[in-house]
Amino acid sequence: MRILFYDMGSYLYNDILDTLQTMGHYVRTVYYHFDNRCKDDFFYDRFQKKLASEPFDMIFSVNFYPVVAIVANEAKIPYVSWSCDSPLAEELEHYFPLETNRIFLFDREEVTRYQKQGITTVFHMPLAVNAERISAIRFSEGYRKLGGEVAFVGRLYETSLEPLLLPMDEYTKGYLQSAIDVQLEIYGTDLITPMLTQELMDRINTSFREKGFSTILTKKGLAYALEKQITYAERVTLLDTLGDLFETKFYSDHPYPFSSHVKYMGPVKYHTEMPAVFRYSKINLCPTLRSILSGIPLRSLDIMACGGALMSNYQPELAENFIDGEEVILYSSLEEAVEKASYYLSHDTERIALAEKGREKILKEYSYKNRLSDILSVVPI
Repeated sequence: MRILFYDMGSYLYNDILDTLQTMGHYVRTVYYHFDNRCKDDFFYDRFQKKLASEPFDMIFSVNFYPVVAIVANEAKIPYVSWSCDSPLAEELEHYFPLETNRIFLFDREEVTRYQKQGITTVFHMPLAVNAERISAIRFSEGYRKLGGEVAFVGRLYETSLEPLLLPMDEYTKGYLQSAIDVQLEIYGTDLITPMLTQELMDRINTSFREKGFSTILTKKGLAYALEKQITYAERVTLLDTLGDLFETKFYSDHPYPFSSHVKYMGPVKYHTEMPAVFRYSKINLCPTLRSILSGIPLRSLDIMACGGALMSNYQPELAENFIDGEEVILYSSLEEAVEKASYYLSHDTERIALAEKGREKILKEYSYKNRLSDILSVVPI
């Protein structure tokens, strides 16, 4: 198959490119960074010309780009996008029905919601990792020092919810805070979306207009803001609690004034330093962004591929595909997270065996070759 690969600097690009070529496909790449992924006349013109310069059977990208979708649809060439983000931005949904689209999302629940809307171009496809490449990495002694007892690599997702709440009446603010409090205690079930009724959204937007705000809140937009706030509160509380009990390291672009003894380590490079953190930390935290309703985020797969012991909140697809206590460590409350962290930090043999079994499953079932073969099997050629 002849594939035109559009990319704007994805972490996944090299692994996907190498896999496609190893599978025998002819691949050419176009690099470009969008300021507006929905409209870019310069890119539109140049991409059309590139597509016309030689025959291609398919266009591929990591994540979905409307301008690419428009060009592909006009040329009647299948456009395959595989997203490592969830949820997709609301502005993209207008372009989903284009008939040449084949949009693959790793969150099954997100796919189900689109399909219930009658969108037939969206499919479920879990993410993948190049475990062989990661396993071949050899680290110097300095890299080993990145590890510790408990590590978290990622963002806290500081939220911009407060400005959204400002124009609302006290009853609505209290209702939304109650929704946050309840969802914080429950994993694997989305309580936020059903609580945002049309009546509530109408009341919120009426209050915005009455106070002179031009903002119109959508249900999806408000849900995402609430889910980010929940993620932020959960991650801060989890790290603070574990930081009081164990050596806990926080790797991120931005420091945070934790009340406990969490050690801020700064950012790490995805392809070199991050695998060392995962491999040499005894427990790797991965509390899922709450807007990911069922799927397994890439970070969880990265941890297991590096031979690290993954400790995650309960996530439906993770629980369905990995055995808790044998391949992963899952928790359903803060108390359970503390209990399990304490147990596995004091049971080295069990923890090491668990991490190895997790890595073995990743090698067997989450390779790019397996995933890309599944993707290409539903592309009409």
